[in-house]
Amino acid sequence: MHRSFFIALAAVALVCSACGQSQMVKDSWKFTKRQYSNYLNTPAELDMDDQGSCEAYELALGEAVHTIDTELQRLVRAMENSDHNPDQAWVMSMVGRFPWLSGVALVDKNGALVAQYPEHFAKVFDVTPLLEPDPKQRPGDLRAYAQITDAGPEVYIANPVYGAGAESLRGLIVCHFDPRMLATMTHDPGAFALASPAGLLWPGRYGAGSILATQDWAESLRKKSYGTIGDSNSGFFWTTRYIGNFPIVYALSLNAVPSSLAAEGAPVVEKSALRAAEQESSADKAPGAQAPAIRQEAGALEQAGGRTGAIPEADLAPRPETPAPEAPPRTEPQ
Repeated sequence: MHRSFFIALAAVALVCSACGQSQMVKDSWKFTKRQYSNYLNTPAELDMDDQGSCEAYELALGEAVHTIDTELQRLVRAMENSDHNPDQAWVMSMVGRFPWLSGVALVDKNGALVAQYPEHFAKVFDVTPLLEPDPKQRPGDLRAYAQITDAGPEVYIANPVYGAGAESLRGLIVCHFDPRMLATMTHDPGAFALASPAGLLWPGRYGAGSILATQDWAESLRKKSYGTIGDSNSGFFWTTRYIGNFPIVYALSLNAVPSSLAAEGAPVVEKSALRAAEQESSADKAPGAQAPAIRQEAGALEQAGGRTGAIPEADLAPRPETPAPEAPPRTEPQ
């Protein structure tokens, strides 16, 4: 009798103990989840009214170069996703999507032209610096560099084509452009400047004699990717966009303000634009074909002072739509 009673009492105590432990586990788990939600995996919140901590000139630079930066990134993606055996349709699609391009070319492993569109190019075409990969890159990554000539700057972007191994370069698919033509894609081309380790690519309204032209960009870019140069009255804020292994510097005056602040009464630098491109006479054009508008605008820019001259002040005229000449036949580098 007594033995049965003690057994029953022990069973009841055991059940009560188990219930207590279960409740402790539940409480601990709830506490853990609460701490995790509060400190480790906090719910995302989006404050639409937060203006951030950017300076006015930083916002102004983003506003000024947004269009050309988007265009450059579109070009990079198009080249990275391109077929390594480009045909006529691909060439024509690139020219149509990016009217600011000077041309598209296919070169062999020695840098010799295999095919080129358009057929004639006013500057000296040279992709020799792109034949060897950058040691800091993978062999198949995009490569780019800037060529500074008396006829103006030219930026070359190349997509290397390899054979069976990483050492067997077959050739390069190249897109190249004049930075001055790219600048005309924005509503205010004079508001910003473009530079690179090779030199000043586009002076904007600041002129080729500004501190932007004398700055050692190779040394500046070795240390950081953005910053300021000059004093607060005549200095510039700059940041970098890399195209493959090639840095393009966007720069803008420290006194510039974005349009949102200008609307509230803040001072803003007076806008300027490039003179509309002069049209070539039909007598100078090949029968059955018309020169691309980009070539006409490049000539007008060069006549107006180009890279080293003053920037004319006039409204930009829209580019006339011109039928494109027939592209070269599909050719594969040997």
